[in-house]
Amino acid sequence: MSKLLIIGAGGHGRVIADCADASRQFSEIAFLDDSYPERADNLAWPIIDKSSLWKCYQEQYSFALAIGNNRARLALFQALTSADAHLPNIIHPSAVISHHSSLGSGNVVFANAVINPGTKIANACIINTGATIDHDCQLADAVHISPGANLAGGVNVDEQSWFGVGSCSIQAINIAKNCQIGAGAAVTKNTQANGLYVGVPAKRIKDL
Repeated sequence: MSKLLIIGAGGHGRVIADCADASRQFSEIAFLDDSYPERADNLAWPIIDKSSLWKCYQEQYSFALAIGNNRARLALFQALTSADAHLPNIIHPSAVISHHSSLGSGNVVFANAVINPGTKIANACIINTGATIDHDCQLADAVHISPGANLAGGVNVDEQSWFGVGSCSIQAINIAKNCQIGAGAAVTKNTQANGLYVGVPAKRIKDL
């Protein structure tokens, strides 16, 4: 059993820690966070050092990234992988993941999420609580599918895009790079890069 360091000790980090604990794959779970040493723990788990000092621990620990910002999470993922750090997928035991799907590394898949056959998920993605990803979807690096969001079959989601809580997409469309889909929105057409989309059906209201 390996030891896990989670970089980022906020609420998202607590969920990752709880997920890792439930998976029973790690003999030790701890955090790195820039609030150290003022903060010494994050709920049930200790904070042992600052986030910037992760290189001091890469021989002893695997890492998980508890960073909600997609761009920042991807940048840190790339820095760690360039240094040959180990970033396993953290998967809650209640998640349902088809053996005919694939995941890269550094992903988190939370409780009651569903990933169906033919789906390919790249790296540093967040598949949040109760999210569903149907057959033959493709998610690029650093995508976040928020709690209760639903993707129909054959949806392609480009790098750093984010589906908000309870949002959804119809089948066989493309979500371009760095798009945000607002909470409860329903995407029915392809999106263009770097945009905020809200409503039913979802419409672009802002450039990002």
